[in-house]
Amino acid sequence: MRAIRNKERVYQGFAYTVLTVVTLASLIPLIYVVSMSLVNEKEWIERGGFILLPHSPTLLAYERLFKGDIFPHALIVSVIRTILGTALMLTMTTIAGYIVSRRALPGRRAMLFAVLITVLFNGGLIPTYLVVRDTHLLDSIWALVIPGLIDSWSVLVIKQFFENIPSELEESAQMDGAGEIVLMIRLMLPMSKPVIAAIGLFTAVFHWNSWFDALIYIKDPHLQPLQLIMRNMFANVNIGSQMNPSSVLNPTQRVSMESLKMAVAVVGTIPILCVYPFIQKHFTKGMFLGAVKG
Repeated sequence: MRAIRNKERVYQGFAYTVLTVVTLASLIPLIYVVSMSLVNEKEWIERGGFILLPHSPTLLAYERLFKGDIFPHALIVSVIRTILGTALMLTMTTIAGYIVSRRALPGRRAMLFAVLITVLFNGGLIPTYLVVRDTHLLDSIWALVIPGLIDSWSVLVIKQFFENIPSELEESAQMDGAGEIVLMIRLMLPMSKPVIAAIGLFTAVFHWNSWFDALIYIKDPHLQPLQLIMRNMFANVNIGSQMNPSSVLNPTQRVSMESLKMAVAVVGTIPILCVYPFIQKHFTKGMFLGAVKG
């Protein structure tokens, strides 16, 4: 017994050591990004490009970002897009999932087939652009929201979740006089909070991180989201000189290009990190309940 216990302790110690090393290795990129956003131009030149702990941390990079008009507008656009897109997508996808989950619905198989087809195939970039252009959605927030209003895979997940709810509950509600709308709002939605939270998180992250659709559909700089601004900043090698006033000659009061990029990356990451802990308890449960039958 002692030998077995000693082996278990050795195994546990080895496992904890490996997990600790992996965790620390995963934190290094995050620490690097935050540290580089707090470095002024002088320290960046003197110490080179890889800094984990700045000697003289400064918030100049964040100050330069929020002094202009483009970056605050981009942050507001991203917040509006994420909230609006997630809310509308969850609403439409939940309604579609509830409809195709009704076994007695006429034409249900044809609807499911249509949903499955859109999971495997899509119209392509050019046809989608032509649709957005001809519906006069270019240079508007709706061009970033309406094309992804319904996610077919999420429809199937929610459908499976609704089908897993015991039929006795539905029959009991129907005996009390509940119609389809009351049944969905009063019974189905409260019981489907885990799967809705999981899909909502994926949708929010998708909208927050998307930039390619804005690059295609949005030309007005005041309507471009944060991620597109970030992409443009990483692609523009002259961004450091543009964000530093010409009157500032002291290197300690100037911001390097790398510090500005890392500051944008930090600002673009914080909102999702703040939202995730509040829905974490629903996340794992929702994924399993929506995907496993029985």
